[in-house]
Amino acid sequence: MRLWAVKAILWKELLDLSRDYKTLAYVVVLPLVALPGLAIFSGGLYSAQSMDVYIVDEDGSEISSLFAEGLAEYLESGLPGVAVNVEILSGVEGFDTPFGSIAVVIPEGFSRGLEDLDGRVSIRLVVTPGSPLAGQVASLVEGYASLFEEAVVESRVSRLAEAAGVEVDVERLLDPLEVEREYIGFGGGAAGARGEAVAMSARVVAFSLFFVVNPAIVFVSDSIVGERERRTLEKLLLTGASRLEILVGKVAAAAALGLAAAAADSLALVAFFTLSGFSLLLSPLLVASWAASSALLVILTAGITAFISARSETIRSAQSGSFIVLMVALAIYFSALVVDYSRLPAWLSILLQAIPFTHASLAVIKASVGDLAATTIHMAVLTGFTALFIAAAAREFSSERIILLR
Repeated sequence: MRLWAVKAILWKELLDLSRDYKTLAYVVVLPLVALPGLAIFSGGLYSAQSMDVYIVDEDGSEISSLFAEGLAEYLESGLPGVAVNVEILSGVEGFDTPFGSIAVVIPEGFSRGLEDLDGRVSIRLVVTPGSPLAGQVASLVEGYASLFEEAVVESRVSRLAEAAGVEVDVERLLDPLEVEREYIGFGGGAAGARGEAVAMSARVVAFSLFFVVNPAIVFVSDSIVGERERRTLEKLLLTGASRLEILVGKVAAAAALGLAAAAADSLALVAFFTLSGFSLLLSPLLVASWAASSALLVILTAGITAFISARSETIRSAQSGSFIVLMVALAIYFSALVVDYSRLPAWLSILLQAIPFTHASLAVIKASVGDLAATTIHMAVLTGFTALFIAAAAREFSSERIILLR
């Protein structure tokens, strides 16, 4: 394989891609604008919401008033950026809750039930279904009721202890068991809360690898089948460049633009989470494995797409076949958000590791816990899969097949 011939093909492909401003904007510029814009847009819409809450105090006692006022303050400060408008209605019975709002009804006998040592009362929470904001406010109401309940129980225990003439630590009496969480890192050392945050961030990073796969599919299928449909591939074969040199040049061009797209997607993803208030915590090893996995994935996907394109009659059939590969990648990277691969049965783990995309995900996840050996192994396996598919594509990339489909 002659390097100058590969460079010529690569330069030709990059020139073709550079003239397609819409594609460049779609794969590089659009993610940098769209994902942060989506976070800002969603955040703006979220802040623009408002919810009317009516606290109906049918009891009209001092305790019910204390509950109502405390709940109102809790709701108004419980969802930063969202307007929760609370109105306390005292002495009102049979209140008709307006559609789309929430009513908290404190029934008559509320204070008497709480004052009795074995008394029990219920408050009614009237919610309109189908509203995410209503669900959040309802959860706040339930949370405040739980806090108020704790205070009532502590008061009852204090009264019982006083009547019995004994001294007790009410907090210890009601909460005798405490759980202290510790994180064990790779090798048995303490990981701490930071280690947990890095490991959870790695799940998001592993999912982001899905966005690396798509650009290479589009570029390579158009570069091979598109050129055949435009009748320019024959001229390329007449230049004297070998089929391997043509293939490597095309894959290298797709990889270059694919990596640019991957970098844009990655930066956009970090910006999205930062603007959404969920900043990712990344370690140097995690970032390095993320970058290396992205590079290998672009080349791997280009090789798979080149193999499929060499056997496809039209660019549509090439992209359709390649998007099946994309769906497999989506399944792997989406599952990385919720599945611990090390907890799977051995037979299922082996089956998943027969899929090359799995190793990119595992390399990132292992890097997040500092397991350099496992990260290296998965990167090596991913490299092997990449070389295998490039070799398979080179074998299929014959002059007769790519022109005549024979």
